[in-house]
Order: sequence, then structure tokens, then C-alpha cells
Amino acid sequence: MGKYALPVIFALLLPVQDVMAQTGRGRASASDELRARAQQRKPIRNPYWDGFILKLEGNCADAQDKLRPIARQGFGYEEAQTALGECLIYLAGLNPSRETLPSRQEIMQKPQFHEGIDWLEMAANANSFTAQGILIALYAANLGPTEDPVEAAKWAHLYLSNPVRLNLGVPVLAQVSIDTLRDGMDKQNWLAGKEKARLWVPAFTPPQSARKPVSGQNTVR
Repeated sequence: MGKYALPVIFALLLPVQDVMAQTGRGRASASDELRARAQQRKPIRNPYWDGFILKLEGNCADAQDKLRPIARQGFGYEEAQTALGECLIYLAGLNPSRETLPSRQEIMQKPQFHEGIDWLEMAANANSFTAQGILIALYAANLGPTEDPVEAAKWAHLYLSNPVRLNLGVPVLAQVSIDTLRDGMDKQNWLAGKEKARLWVPAFTPPQSARKPVSGQNTVR
């Protein structure tokens, strides 16, 4: 396998630089003083985004602590759940800087990987196409939550038919992984997954392991 790249979701918010206005006489007028104070004020930032910013800066070790309380809010916070899940599987060893993927046996021994999968499944079950795409990529790399080809095919069909993705006009970013899955299973399993997707309904209850942080985690930086 080649390098594993996690999808980028949010754009980095750049800080605004402070600029001090001065007059040529060395003494600021009233308007210059007001302008200087306005420029010196730090931009107001919603703490909601702190975890996402840390994640995009590559600091998943700190991002997880910011993202977890947001992800726990449940329905409507699927982006935070997805970002937290990505960070946790990254910390478990799915690091884009690695030249090869870890083996299934290796990654399944990491508590962070299991918690990350729980959050991704929670978001995917709430119909987040981003989380669904990540699960598909994991299944295609033989690192999915299960080794059931029908379950893998189910997520592929749900992603392709996801109404939110289609309404937004988001391209099929998981196409390579979907092709890998389809080429690696027989037609019966692929069609069984399609039928399972047809009967699927969204669910919003978090799995037990996603309700609290995993203790004894070994952070991989």
C-alpha cells in the first residue's frame, strides 16, 4: 500500500496581524488612537473551531481534547465527530507520513483506533457522507470496523446515493476506494450491500465506547 492521506475538511483560519498606527509628530490624534486600539484588538474566534484548527495544523494530540466535548453533543455535530475520529485513527498509527499502512493486526491493538472508528461510525450512521467516505477507504485498505464485504458494500452504496452530497454537488472523492472494494468482492456481496443500503435508516445514538475517552492511550505524534 502507498501512503494513506486523510481527507481535508476545513480551511485553515489565518490570524490577523496587529498594526500600530502612528502620526508623524509622534503623538496620536484621537482618531488615530481609536484606529490603533481597533487594530490591536485580537480577532474574536469561536472556540468551536479550535479543535479543527489544531487538527489541520497537524496537532491531533491537542485537537482531540477540543473536539471530544463538541462531538459528544450528538446529532448535528457530525463534522466534529468525523474530525475527532480522523485524529484518533491518525494517532493510532494511520499517519500520512508513513510509507506503508499498518497491518490490521497491529492497528486493532490500539485503543485510539477503536474509539476513532466509533466516532466515524456514529457520524456515518447520522448520514455524514464525509465519515462514510473515510469508512469506505478503511474497508478498502482492509482496516474497516469489520471484515464483512457486505457491510463495506453497504457504505459504498450509501455514499454514492447520499442526498446531502448529491445536493451539494460534492464529487465522488471515494471513487478509488469504491472501485477497490467492488473489484475485490463477488457480485453477490456487492448486490447484497446495495440491498442493505436500501433498507438502511439513519441512527443518532452513539456507541458506548464513544461516550467517554479511552483510558491508557498511547499517543503517536
